[in-house]
Amino acid sequence: MGSSKKKLLKKARHERRQLECVFKLIFDYVIHADLANTHGLFADRLRELQPLTAVCHTWRQATLPLFYQSAVCSIKELPWMDNKPGSTPHKELIRDAKHRVPSYTQRSNIGLIIGGNNEHYVRKLSIELRGDVTPDASVSVLSELGFDSTKWQGIEKLRISHSHGSILRNPTYSSESISRLNLFLLHALPNLTSVKYSSADDRRYYSEFPLDGLLASTLSRLKEVKLVSGLIPDMGSSAFLPGLVALTLRCPILSDGAHLPMVFAETLESLHMGFSAADTIWSRFYKPSKKRKLTFKRLKTLVLEYMEPADAKLKTSSEPKPISLYDDCYYASSESSSMYSGTTLIHADSELPMFDDDEETLLDPDSPTRLMFYKQQEISRDWPMFPKLKKLSVSKYPDAIAQILQHFTVERISHISIRDVSRGWYNVNATSVVGLSSLHMHISPHGIGSKRDEYRYQAWINRLFSVTSDMTSLQLNAPTSIPISLPDVIGLTRLTLLSFSFRIDLGTIPNLLSRLPFLQQLAIHVHPWSSWSNRSYGLFEHGDYEMLAHIPALSRSLQSLIAYVGLEPSASYEQSDGESRDEPMVVERELSWLLARVPSLKLFKTEEWTSHAIRECIDDLMSYESIAPHVKHLPGIEISVWKY
Repeated sequence: MGSSKKKLLKKARHERRQLECVFKLIFDYVIHADLANTHGLFADRLRELQPLTAVCHTWRQATLPLFYQSAVCSIKELPWMDNKPGSTPHKELIRDAKHRVPSYTQRSNIGLIIGGNNEHYVRKLSIELRGDVTPDASVSVLSELGFDSTKWQGIEKLRISHSHGSILRNPTYSSESISRLNLFLLHALPNLTSVKYSSADDRRYYSEFPLDGLLASTLSRLKEVKLVSGLIPDMGSSAFLPGLVALTLRCPILSDGAHLPMVFAETLESLHMGFSAADTIWSRFYKPSKKRKLTFKRLKTLVLEYMEPADAKLKTSSEPKPISLYDDCYYASSESSSMYSGTTLIHADSELPMFDDDEETLLDPDSPTRLMFYKQQEISRDWPMFPKLKKLSVSKYPDAIAQILQHFTVERISHISIRDVSRGWYNVNATSVVGLSSLHMHISPHGIGSKRDEYRYQAWINRLFSVTSDMTSLQLNAPTSIPISLPDVIGLTRLTLLSFSFRIDLGTIPNLLSRLPFLQQLAIHVHPWSSWSNRSYGLFEHGDYEMLAHIPALSRSLQSLIAYVGLEPSASYEQSDGESRDEPMVVERELSWLLARVPSLKLFKTEEWTSHAIRECIDDLMSYESIAPHVKHLPGIEISVWKY
């Protein structure tokens, strides 16, 4: 009997753990980790999940820690009011700071947490400030909520974001008020291990970095620091103990030398440095001796985000213009859209200075990566060493990209992401990246500015796809206008994820799919006037699709396909007389044939007008009794519309 009880208890504990895992997945999906940075949205999402606690006692106990894992306080400045009679909250009319009455609105779950004695569940404090919210105002609002009535022993993470917006006056928050905010947070949060702070415009309102006091007092136990600021934080504390493993500094750099302790190089596993010039990026750290290089012994992830050069070396002769719908789509949907906001693509015939790489480059026989580089540039001897680096991301590097890659042993790195590169991309030897697990190469608008550049890009693509490699993820982005094709021989047969933002020839996709047996996700930008039936002349006659029942599947692994055609409704979805067109375009009909030959496909995503045509084509195919049994998967494909 005792053994039976033990089995029942073990089974109950196992089911409880499974239930907790399921709920965690639900919460992570519904509530994004940084959702608190959107005013009020966090609380709204929590309210949507509240019915889960009412199902039964077991569910309530499993979900409570998830409901209260984050304490959130969003403070928003209200429009200015005037003390004078008849005043209105019209900001443009209020100019005199003497008559200003500070007024704020706040949304928070802190009161609910304290009222239910659920403080022990909380692991993170997120504070969002909008408008002219002073440090004293933040302290006042948190005190009114009762936040300082207890020490939050369980809180390990602090997130603060401040968007000042449009403030009519130009306030400078006093050092005394900043000190009060730091002391308040230090008292209430004794066990911090992670601090994230983000404000793009704080330099106008603070005389010093607002969390210097907090950082100086907690560096001995911090494991993660992520700072996005216009100010320079003071992180040279002598009390620092080697515990910091993740550091993000998207801040200005001191012009007179470095200010970060070299001991960081002993502990860091992830480093992200932004807003730096190419020639000074490593001067944030104390200079190593001439005899010994700075070595990041444990660093696995390195992100280098350079500043745009003040004197741009490449200038267009006219105002850049987007060349298709997809150009807007890509920048809006990019995982780093904030980095590219406002960026547009230039026409291929824009006049750009040409560089004759045959005369200005050479092959370095000693480079383990065998990369081409500009011989005018000297190899920097101040670069650190990264013996355990696995992930490298470089964006906006102003010179030839090979100049920076030569500092790394590419063969030992698993993941490389290169964004907004404009020079030297054609000199990256395809055989040098065959050992990567993933590669992301994004060429900026300045990088392909002529027909010659586009043909050179086609040649580079042919070389890259022809080499044999175990690479599993490849993302290529380039502002091309001609349809790019792929070679008949594909060496990258282990790919599971493949993404193109350049205009690809639809005729290359069937061969590509048939040669990638493990591909699960494919995102392409189809050139609207390309056609794969041109390469298979006679395979399909108009209105006769019987061959679909007799030709083999292209892929049995592909589950998700995103295909942007880039045909504007005014140009393709409607006829010149304004009436809706009766027949889908050739490229749209051929896309539907492509879907018919991929029985594993679950999701297809495209523009709204293309989705209408694809649905019409699928209905047409399913109306053929001889074809329908062979394309039974078509009605089950989820056709999702990409909206912008």
